[in-house]
Amino acid sequence: MSARRDEPEQGDASKQAPIASSAAHAPPTGTTTLLLVRHAESEANASQMFGSQSDSLLTERGRRQSARLAAALAEVRIDHVYSSDLSRARDTVAPIAHSRGLSVIERAAFRERSVGELTGLSFELAKERFPDAWQILVTRDPDGRPAGGESLRDLQARLGEALDAVIDAHRGRAIAIGSHGGAIVVMTRYLLGVRALEVPLALAVSNASVTRVDLVPSGAGVMPRLVYANRVAPLEDEPHFH
Repeated sequence: MSARRDEPEQGDASKQAPIASSAAHAPPTGTTTLLLVRHAESEANASQMFGSQSDSLLTERGRRQSARLAAALAEVRIDHVYSSDLSRARDTVAPIAHSRGLSVIERAAFRERSVGELTGLSFELAKERFPDAWQILVTRDPDGRPAGGESLRDLQARLGEALDAVIDAHRGRAIAIGSHGGAIVVMTRYLLGVRALEVPLALAVSNASVTRVDLVPSGAGVMPRLVYANRVAPLEDEPHFH
């Protein structure tokens, strides 16, 4: 995750992975592919603030990141594009959708975790003014809930229901979902079956990154496969994302 992040638990930007232009990841027939796209840099990220469920806009840098990501994904199969209804997520995936003649399907269920009273505060001010709520976030307490906000368990329930609905509607297709750092960590856990929130899972989620999970048919069910995590768009001399 970018150092300019939405929540303390969302990861470390130093772990972001560049995209190798020569790598191909063709899934088996019948696979449902989920491409989880974190929004590009927002004003809250740039200001080291909790964006949470406020509608923090993309910065100029964020808009450039969105355009670069769409170009990098040009040769990747994407059949449907969903997004959080917050503009920073929607505006990040809109170029991906529009280049394919698709519409962005907005779902409030793909929003970031609500951090309640911490929303709009800088990280430093939040830590100073609301130390108990801050501890809930940094310790990743599954049931801790900042005043007016959600617990991780609340977030998992919301996102899991939304993911299940999208997967049921588009089995065997490739689906991009524009969302947020903390939400993508929880969605990745959910898709991989790591649903006990007490079990740690280190996963970085940078701005304008993609995490891909394939649901591969296996007997009567599916086998989840983490194809890559936290992939970022390449430089201009590596224009394609595979």
